[in-house]
Amino acid sequence: MRYWFYNDNNFIVVTDESIYVGKTKKYIKSELISGFEKGDILEGVFSIPFSYIKSIENPEESSTITVFYGGNSEEEIIINNKEVKSQIFLYLREKLSEFSYSKEKPKVIKFVKPQIFSILFSTGIFLWIFYLAREIEKGYQYEIVGGRQGLSGLVLGLAQFGTIKVLLGYFLVLSIAIIALTRKLKKRTLTEFLIR
Repeated sequence: MRYWFYNDNNFIVVTDESIYVGKTKKYIKSELISGFEKGDILEGVFSIPFSYIKSIENPEESSTITVFYGGNSEEEIIINNKEVKSQIFLYLREKLSEFSYSKEKPKVIKFVKPQIFSILFSTGIFLWIFYLAREIEKGYQYEIVGGRQGLSGLVLGLAQFGTIKVLLGYFLVLSIAIIALTRKLKKRTLTEFLIR
């Protein structure tokens, strides 16, 4: 078992079967160290059993180690000290020897998937709003039937602004999404992977 204290008030403990992550604010640091030296972990400390872990990512130019586990869960551990971050990852690599190790830049599609999805989703909504705005400008009238308006009510409400304002709004949303996409791509760096 090994443990590290990092970012002033955080700790991580790696045993033979789990990763424990916590904050020292809740505990007295000397008691934590004494417990760790004896192999004891306090109850209530967040843990990820090795058997749940699917993969671990360690980007070189980032201060995070991300642990993917369970269904679609992930734990992002922010470690500002690069040396401590490197020690933790190396120890995890040693402990999880059955995991395959690789070091590469993440694939562009995987890396920017959320931003691409948001662009496609907003484009779909825009086309719906724009269609309704054009129809309203031609003189057609629409109303929402039923008690709950939801997304249809929002789309119809936005369509009332007219095609020019809808276009301007879409280009504003699209430009924000593209800026987020380019920033994300700039953060794409060489990454170490541990994959089950």
